[in-house]
Amino acid sequence: MARWIIRAVDWGNIQRSPTFEAIFNYFYSDSNSLPVPVVFDSAGTRVNQIMQNLTPIFKQLDIMDASLTLDIVKGENKHLAEEIISDWYGKKEEQIPKKNKREITQLYSKIKENVHLRQMQYRNEALLDGGIPEQYLPGMRVPFKHDEKLKLIIPVEENITQDIEDFYKPLENNQPVTEIYGDLVGIKPLKDELDGGIKIAKKQVEYFMKTHEQAIERVNTLIAKIVI
Repeated sequence: MARWIIRAVDWGNIQRSPTFEAIFNYFYSDSNSLPVPVVFDSAGTRVNQIMQNLTPIFKQLDIMDASLTLDIVKGENKHLAEEIISDWYGKKEEQIPKKNKREITQLYSKIKENVHLRQMQYRNEALLDGGIPEQYLPGMRVPFKHDEKLKLIIPVEENITQDIEDFYKPLENNQPVTEIYGDLVGIKPLKDELDGGIKIAKKQVEYFMKTHEQAIERVNTLIAKIVI
């Protein structure tokens, strides 16, 4: 029997959903805890937009703010980032003139890679510290796409659910069973926090480590319904 795919989904597939992937594959991909063979993976609904610099301005500003907080951006780019954040951070997109939006996007395109790599570094460090072996550490920025073996989608927060519904609307494929992780275990969703460094990465690891046993019980229930 081909392995079913259970997929965690967030926005950019950099920290939260890959953290789920690593922890759940470590504990369950080769265990007898599930009634069918399963592999856990992860993806991001906005990865293509990120790579094309088409993310909303508020997200670009969040990345810029994180680059300053984490001391990633340097030199002239740092000075420009400080000016942009001072002028526009927290403003609504319609309040920002087109000229300044272009300036924001231009700088975002230069710094996003280093911010994402640093976030992945923190994520991997937190996973290793949490006892997850290196061979389970995933990559990042995998775009969400359909797969015939994809049977269960687990968004990390509610707004991702809408992205998934929008993805499937024009397709002939039926949307797989979808349930927010927080709903699986009865806790608040894991929000996107870009500027917290290793502290936030460890918080995310702890979030899934404390709840994975409860989550897998609910996953078993959902799988049983799919099999039927």
